[in-house]
Amino acid sequence: MVIPLGKRSSTIRKENYQNLLHEFKEKDHMYYLSNAKTFKGIQYFCMYLANYTDIKNLNEIDQTSVENFLKYLLNNQKRYDLSLADIKKTLTVIHDVTNVSSSDHLFDFSLSNLSLWANLK
Repeated sequence: MVIPLGKRSSTIRKENYQNLLHEFKEKDHMYYLSNAKTFKGIQYFCMYLANYTDIKNLNEIDQTSVENFLKYLLNNQKRYDLSLADIKKTLTVIHDVTNVSSSDHLFDFSLSNLSLWANLK
């Protein structure tokens, strides 16, 4: 049986999403994902990676993909019902689990919320 391309690519994206989420769960030694909002943020990150990138595992995540995800979250913040604190927690977990480092404002949460928003826009 031949699966149409659209259905097959949808299935592949779903498998990528599930694999990425599973990897996050395996590497979550600090139990960040026990927080519902943080878990939801990581689900959005995995969904973003599966739908908009070619990333198939956590080792492929780089600073650019995280920054693009942050822009995506900011554009869809109201739709996903995420506060700035939720976004910060999600980025912190991504940083801790993937060891993606950044020398700029992306992971500098010592800044005030106003400063962070100004840097992101």
